[in-house]
Amino acid sequence: MIAMKTNESAPLLRLFKLSITAAQRENFVAAGRHNLGTSIKNEAGTLAMYATHVDPVGLENRVIEVYRDAASYAIHAQSPQFKAFRAVAKEAVTQQAVLNLTPVMLWTGQPLGADQLANPLVQLTEITVLPGKTADYRSLVLATMAAQPGLLALVVGYAVDAPEKWVILTVYRDQLADQRYHQTAAFRKYQLASQSLIQTTKTTVLGADTLVNQGGLAFRG
Repeated sequence: MIAMKTNESAPLLRLFKLSITAAQRENFVAAGRHNLGTSIKNEAGTLAMYATHVDPVGLENRVIEVYRDAASYAIHAQSPQFKAFRAVAKEAVTQQAVLNLTPVMLWTGQPLGADQLANPLVQLTEITVLPGKTADYRSLVLATMAAQPGLLALVVGYAVDAPEKWVILTVYRDQLADQRYHQTAAFRKYQLASQSLIQTTKTTVLGADTLVNQGGLAFRG
């Protein structure tokens, strides 16, 4: 169990938005799978890595990474598997944006391996909170989002330089697990209470390329 208390240093959380060329798609995915799969096995401070794509052909990619701290990321950045991935990425990536996030909730169930899930449902929700409502929204998130049957991973955070910009990533075992969550009292409470707190919200169903984590992570910030 990787339980991290609020008074500890918060984990390092980042969202990468990567555009790649069609010609390098296969190499990019393969190098990413090797990088993520090897890192989650060998690096105790690499807690979770989720590589996904937005579009059907996989040219618009979203990657979320969670490290125990900056020192853990430094270890990963010097690893041979990351250096191999970086060499492929130099040829594949045409545009890159990095969003540094302050984590609010990080949760994982059983450890996930690179080839473990058959048909997961991965969703990325990007939210803009109304001015002056970020503290209320944070309280609502902490009160209503928690472990539930079929939920394999949860990431909630807001942009370091724009606290009104929030990101929520959920990984469900399948679509049925997500549908069951939408019938719970906690979801109904979130839906009702968030209406007066949120300015915009956009949810994207992502294609899963490689989803890995150490398992047993529980952080509330």
